[in-house]
Amino acid sequence: MSNKNQEIQSRHVLIKELVSKQEISNQAQFQKLLKQNGIKVTQATLSRDLNELGIIRVPAPNGFFYKINTIGDQSVLRSRLSEEIISIDHNETLIVIKTFPGRAQGVAIVLDQSNSPELLGTVAGDDTIIVIPRSNKNINKSLEYIKIILGMN
Repeated sequence: MSNKNQEIQSRHVLIKELVSKQEISNQAQFQKLLKQNGIKVTQATLSRDLNELGIIRVPAPNGFFYKINTIGDQSVLRSRLSEEIISIDHNETLIVIKTFPGRAQGVAIVLDQSNSPELLGTVAGDDTIIVIPRSNKNINKSLEYIKIILGMN
């Protein structure tokens, strides 16, 4: 995993930890808390992180606060995942998914967490994922499963 991806992953873990432990009402407060923990981010980066993590502002008696969206509309998630995909191709043994830069690992995590009986696993770089199907004989079935999980059907 590259340093940049490790930084993003560490920042995401900290953001989820902060939002689950305290009431944060705005992005300026979020930025201050992150800075206190050694992470300096721009408003644009923080906004993108919150969106990627499904963190939303919800009304509460004392104002609005950030919370992790536990309801999670699967159709929205799938449509967002499909927007990250540039192409999917395969040969007789492997499936290769091309994504926009920096998006491959997030897409691969979704595939791995699907616990599909069709897939053995994934290997993700920055913008490319290699998907290892359980059986070469059923590669087309694996490909269709992937497209369903990624909201491409």
